Amino acid sequence: MNKPLSNIRVVELADYVSAPVCARILADLGAEVIKIERESGNVWRETGKASCPGKFTDEENPGYDINNTGKLHVVLNLKTPEGLAACHRLLETADVFVTNMRVQALKRLGLDYDTLKDRYPRLVYAIGLGYGEKGPDADKPAFDHTAFWARTGFLLDMAPVTEDYHPVFPPSSVGDNFTGMTLAVEVCAALFHRLTTKKGDYVRSSLFHNGIFAMGAMQIATQGPDGSVFPRTREKLGVAYGDYKCADGVYVYIAAGYAEQLIEKVFTIIGREDLITDPRFNSVDARREHAEELYEIVCAAMLSRTSDEWLAFAEEADIPMVKMQHFSDLSEDVQALENGYVQDVTYESGTTYKIASSPIEMDSVGALFTEPTKKIGADTDAVLTAVGYSEEELTSLKDKGVINR
Repeated sequence: MNKPLSNIRVVELADYVSAPVCARILADLGAEVIKIERESGNVWRETGKASCPGKFTDEENPGYDINNTGKLHVVLNLKTPEGLAACHRLLETADVFVTNMRVQALKRLGLDYDTLKDRYPRLVYAIGLGYGEKGPDADKPAFDHTAFWARTGFLLDMAPVTEDYHPVFPPSSVGDNFTGMTLAVEVCAALFHRLTTKKGDYVRSSLFHNGIFAMGAMQIATQGPDGSVFPRTREKLGVAYGDYKCADGVYVYIAAGYAEQLIEKVFTIIGREDLITDPRFNSVDARREHAEELYEIVCAAMLSRTSDEWLAFAEEADIPMVKMQHFSDLSEDVQALENGYVQDVTYESGTTYKIASSPIEMDSVGALFTEPTKKIGADTDAVLTAVGYSEEELTSLKDKGVINR
C-alpha cells in the first residue's frame, strides 16, 4: 500500500518518549524511520523493562515497543568523527530529523538547527523540548511528570481536598504522547508546505507548552481575583457529575457538566424530580452555593442501586455515564477490543501481551499492528550499506567502536 508518507525518510536521534512517539506516528503513516542509538541502547529500553520489573526483558519489552515499533535500529557512536560523518550521510538522504536531545548537547555535536539548516535546506528539523527555547528554564532537564503535569497545576489542583490531602500522582508518558503527536502533526504540515516552497522547516513542541494547552480551560477559569479556586473538596468539585459509589462498591462517572437538560435527567433517574424546580438546585449558581447538600443527596441515591442498574437507567435516558475502570481493565474492554484499540502482540517465546494500537485510523494507511522492536543496532549494516558504505568501511567502523555488528 502506498501510504501518505511512503517516500519519506526520517532520522531519529532521541531518548525517552516524546520524539520517539512522533517518529512512531510518522512510521505508521508510511515513513522509513531510522533510529540512531548508542551501543548500550536507548535509555527507554531500560525504562521500559523497569515499568514491569521481573516480567519485561530485552527480548520482550512492550514498554519500549509501543513507542518504537516499525523503525530501523542503527548504532552510531556520535562522539567519534566517523560516527558523526555516518550520521550526516544519513541526513543527506533524509526528509525529516527528529530529536529531543537537549539543545546544548546538539550544539556540541553540530546537530542543532542553526548548524544544519543551510547544509540541508530541504530538511524538516523537528525537536521535542522541555520548557521551550527561551526563558530561565530553557536548558533545565524536563520530564513528562515535571514539565507537563506538575508545572501546569494538574497535580496540585485536581486532588480533592481532605484531611489527608495529597497531590495526585500522574500516569506515565501522557504528556510525552501529547507532545509527540503535536510534533508529528507539525512535521506533516511542514512536509506539505515543502511541496510548494521546496524548503524545509523548523518545528518544535514542548512538554510545558502542551501541558498548558491541555490544561487551558482550567488556566482560563482560574485567572484573576474572581476566578475559580482550586484545589477543592469533592463536594465543591462538581455535583451531578463526577465520581459516585454504587451499592456494589463500583464507582461510576457522570459527565452531566453544566448542561441543565442532562442535570434534570440525572435528578429524574435518581427519583428526585423535585430537585429540578427546587430553588436550591435549579441553576448553576444555586447548585454551587448548595453544593455540599446536593452532593449528599446524589451520593445517597447512588448508593441505593448497583452500578449495572444505574448504567441501564443512564443508557435509557441518554446520560453520559460510564463504569470507572482500572488500567488493567483496558486489556479486556470489549469496546476497545472490537475497534482494535488494544491488540495482541506475540513475542518469539510465544508470550502474548495486549498493547494499545496506533491512534492513526486512515483508509489510506490501512490496519496497523504493533510489532516487537528489533535488537540494538539490528539494521546498522543494511542502512549504512544503502547509503554507500562498503564492507571494508563497515569493518573499520566496527573496529573503531563506531558501530556494532
